[in-house]
Amino acid sequence: MSPAPGARTVEEYLSARVEAGEIPGAAWAVAGPEGILQEGAAGDAVVLPERIAAAPSTIYDLASLTKPLVTSFLFLKLGEDLGLTPGAPARRYLPELDRIDKRDITLEHLLTHTSGLPAWAPFYARGTTAGEYLLQIRELSPEARPGVRVIYSDVGYIALGEILRRCASVPLDALAREEIFGPLELTCTAFKPPRAWVPRVAATEESCNYERGLAASLADGYAGWREGVIRAEVHDQNAWVLGGVSGHAGLFSTARETAIISLEYLGTRGSRGLLDEEAVRFAREDRTPGLEEARSLAFRIASRGETAAGPALPPETFGHNGFTGTSVWIDPVRPRVYVLLTNRVHPAVSDRADMLALRRGFHSVASKI
Repeated sequence: MSPAPGARTVEEYLSARVEAGEIPGAAWAVAGPEGILQEGAAGDAVVLPERIAAAPSTIYDLASLTKPLVTSFLFLKLGEDLGLTPGAPARRYLPELDRIDKRDITLEHLLTHTSGLPAWAPFYARGTTAGEYLLQIRELSPEARPGVRVIYSDVGYIALGEILRRCASVPLDALAREEIFGPLELTCTAFKPPRAWVPRVAATEESCNYERGLAASLADGYAGWREGVIRAEVHDQNAWVLGGVSGHAGLFSTARETAIISLEYLGTRGSRGLLDEEAVRFAREDRTPGLEEARSLAFRIASRGETAAGPALPPETFGHNGFTGTSVWIDPVRPRVYVLLTNRVHPAVSDRADMLALRRGFHSVASKI
């Protein structure tokens, strides 16, 4: 497929961001009901300890894209079969949350980041299993009452991943493989990338330096930090200690296969129909009216607040970003899926890139395709 003018514009834009030192490299894809419309890459997937060019086939650590592409997806697809409804109390499935300050948290609160649970905690400093993480979550003090504030929370999605695992009696990665990756015939998407994939995987941070600083005294005495450049292992330390599989992080994929999963949220002829009409509606519908961010059961919606969608995409657009430098935003009007995968944390997390501006710029040029 020869690149269209719009595609050349995207690669020029991303190449300029690489030249400016904002990101080491990127892969991207734009898809619609017809399938993948254009894809490309710029810069490098690895700069240390050697330089390896990025390609459309490069596999990236998707970070928090795990939340909508696996955890919310499985909830929306299997919820009825598993006896899960948005309004059900989370403590029904996780007795660890049956505490007076968490008894009113529902599954919808977890899905929409309105549970009041904190954004993050270094659970790995005092535990190595999901059960030990949940005992720590039990002891965390909420930052708000359920339903009154949007507090974007890894903690809530760690809990959701464990709810899905317990209700399905199947590990989360196996459940995702059976219900999403297999039916979509994906060959480059997985938790815990196999050894054969390593040459194609983009590198992330060196020696967990960002998280060491973030944890600070909360991880005093912790001896589990990884050394050297992290590659083909999940960047997030909470997920890594859980074996690379969690509801909040751990998924790896290419831009093309990320777009293929995302197309299911359009519910158009370009999808395989894994999500029914109600599930697609739940993924698009503003479930947090009156709050500072518009949130569905899977995504942030561009209708309220400043989002990475930017002015080039309509307010109905919904999407998600990942800390490693990844994003997917879905325009249901045109319709289009825009995937941008970077490893902006490699070899170190810096403030050289304004990722909000970079993503908005990408959408501005990619929307011309």
